[in-house]
Amino acid sequence: MSAWARTAAAATLVLGTALGGLTAAGSAHADTPDGVSIDLGGAGGDGFIADAYGTGGRPDTIPAGTPSLPNFGRTVAHPIPASIWDTSRVGESHYTIPGLTAGATYQARLYFMDWYYSRPGERKFDVSVNGTRVLTDFDIIGTAVAAGADGQEAFGVEEDVTATADSSGVVTLDFDRGSANQPQVNAIVLAPGE
Repeated sequence: MSAWARTAAAATLVLGTALGGLTAAGSAHADTPDGVSIDLGGAGGDGFIADAYGTGGRPDTIPAGTPSLPNFGRTVAHPIPASIWDTSRVGESHYTIPGLTAGATYQARLYFMDWYYSRPGERKFDVSVNGTRVLTDFDIIGTAVAAGADGQEAFGVEEDVTATADSSGVVTLDFDRGSANQPQVNAIVLAPGE
């Protein structure tokens, strides 16, 4: 390896570390090389990095004793650790996620659980990926109920959409107010090659 290449690799590692724990290969999650898993509103753990790369909204934590079924099999295709479901970001927020492979396609797995509202239609919001709306008036509870959820639990819902990193290796995600109340999102996973 040339001196220039070693210097560039070292600079990439330093920059990646400063941006949230990325390795020289750009990976923040051991199971998704060149991808990232982010615990929104939380401190990370279990393969997820702490809430990073975002602006707006506010962190929230599920109240103690709130019954929940986070990895509900009918609405969660790729289960995540239960602890990651316990925090979220509420309100309009914007994520600019760097360190990805330029031009590569990722599956953006978006995880939602609403422990505040209890009926369909009380929270509806929009989600955009790289400036293109992918979910309009998304209703967490309505989606869970349509899949057979019942009872008073807060049910986890996963929505998977395609995201392509731009020429700088960046994917942007926007969670915007829809027709009812503010967005709430628990985790973002960008899985490569999906």
